[in-house]
Formats: sequence, structure tokens, C-alpha cells
Amino acid sequence: MRQAPRNLVRQPTMSVPAPSTGSDQPSRETAAGLADPVNIAAALTRPSDPIDCLAQAIYYEARSESEEGQAAVAEVILNRARSGRYPRAVCDVVYQRNARTCQFSYTCDGSIGRFPVNRRAWANAERIARDVYAGRTATLLPARSVNYHADYVAPGWGRRLERVRQIGAHIFYGAPLSGQTPGAVPTTTPQNSSAGGLVFVRLDALDRAYSAVQGALQPTSSSETRSGSSSALD
Repeated sequence: MRQAPRNLVRQPTMSVPAPSTGSDQPSRETAAGLADPVNIAAALTRPSDPIDCLAQAIYYEARSESEEGQAAVAEVILNRARSGRYPRAVCDVVYQRNARTCQFSYTCDGSIGRFPVNRRAWANAERIARDVYAGRTATLLPARSVNYHADYVAPGWGRRLERVRQIGAHIFYGAPLSGQTPGAVPTTTPQNSSAGGLVFVRLDALDRAYSAVQGALQPTSSSETRSGSSSALD
């Protein structure tokens, strides 16, 4: 006996909408909700994207640390950028230099490109950088924490700063107990100022420059030399 064929019912397919990141949240995700391919090139040059700069700092400074330790390094960089005492752009914070050294040693000690980039460690650094930058992680450090060093070194400035906590091999610091915060723009305290009056701040560099200009304008004899007039600006 021939049986009647069963009715085949096709189940409707459903598409899952991509998660919305919001226009106010910085993100490296595509419109389809998928992460961009790992950007290994950003590990080998100076990036211009803030997330790439955070990822690079995490990778070279803390890739052997726990995820908390890596996120804490990123927090220090963002704290600096928001403090008003360091460069305001994330990449400028990471690549800040002074007369003696770099604020983040990997940017000038030849670490970049010295060895092949570990793809998995870099992808992890990128993920943590995205999350910290977007505020999707728990805060590990206070906003005043803008310095850290490895526990196997003992820089002199560590004694002048409030010790906040240690995460893994890194010791994180907060406000200065005395003097200035390393790498920060020096601040001056105005003296003898009255409310609503003008405040004059005297800068040694401007004084030296003014003296040099004044010396250059003074009449000199033909036997005198002015070869050292520019040294006051160094």
C-alpha cells in the first residue's frame, strides 16, 4: 500500500542582529559585530590609533602578566592622558620622551621588532586594550595612579610616590609624597598673589633667553666674539 508523502515543513531561519557598540564607544569592531583581523603591523611601528598604542604598550610592557596586570598598564596610560599633566593623546603618552629617557622604555630601547611578534599574545593585548579603552573592565587603579615599575628594579622616584598596589611583577604608584611626579609637566605655586589680581610666574628659561638677547644687542668691539651667545638657550 502506497503511503501518502508526509508534508515537509521548513523551519524559518533567524538571523542574530549584531551587537550595537554605540557611536560614543570607541571600538575596533566591524558593522557585522566581528572583531577586525589581528593587526600585527601595529606591533612593529609607531601607531596612530589609540587602541593600537595601548595594545603595543600592553604587549611590550606586560604580555607575560595576568589579564589584570595587562589592563592595569593600560589604565596608567589612560590616567596620564586624562590628568592634564601629560600629553592628552594616548599615543603621545606612550611615546613621550624627555631629555634623558623615554617614559615607556620599549619605545626607545630597540624592543620593537627585535623578535617576531607572538600572534596570540598580540591578539590578547588588542582585546584588553579595546575593553579598557571602552570602559568595559573593572577599574583596578585610582585615577591618580600614573606610574609603575617592575619589582626587580628600584628607581629613586619610587620613594617619592604613594604606593598604591602591586599586580604581578609591577608596582603601581599614585600621588607624589614630595616633589614632582616623574614625566609630568612641572607645576608652580604662585607667591604673594591677591584674589582677582595678576599672577606673575618667573621662568628661568625665559630669563636666560632674555639675557642672551640683551647681550646680543649690546655694542661690542671688533675683538670680542659672540660664539657663546646661543648657549643660554640650551
